[in-house]
Amino acid sequence: MNVKTMEGLVGAKSNINLSDTAMGVYRQAVQKGDTATAKRALGYAGDMVNQAEAYETKAKEGMKEDTNELNEKAKAQQEKIIEKRREDQKELENQIEQRKKPNSDTIQISKEGKPVSPETSDTETEIAHSVHIPSNIDTSEMPSVLYNSAGEVSLQKVPEQTEISVVI
Repeated sequence: MNVKTMEGLVGAKSNINLSDTAMGVYRQAVQKGDTATAKRALGYAGDMVNQAEAYETKAKEGMKEDTNELNEKAKAQQEKIIEKRREDQKELENQIEQRKKPNSDTIQISKEGKPVSPETSDTETEIAHSVHIPSNIDTSEMPSVLYNSAGEVSLQKVPEQTEISVVI
């Protein structure tokens, strides 16, 4: 809470209480018929009411400042949230783009179960495993499929003499 708001509220409350006291003195003076005391008490009450109005104005100014400060904080926080979402969106788009790129890993299997190229032969860093396809399966009816690193499948035409080897 703003200092002006606090000061305004406390000041206005105090001055209203003081004006109530002065009004009590005014009522007693009127009952006794003491017009001089009644006029003085009425003057004090009027002064207290005027001061209370000044403090009320001060409290309103403080509340406006509080409201402006809160609005600025909310705007700043909203901008941070928007910027974070933009960064997350860019990161997500980059991930999607990376998944769309085809991976260079391929699988080739020959009917003999041997590596197709010298690159797939056994070395210290890579081991070639052969996959044997039973002869009773008609491979001409099976569509050729290529898998990328994201696990997406794409169909492609393969020449009649297809050789497949798996490199792990």
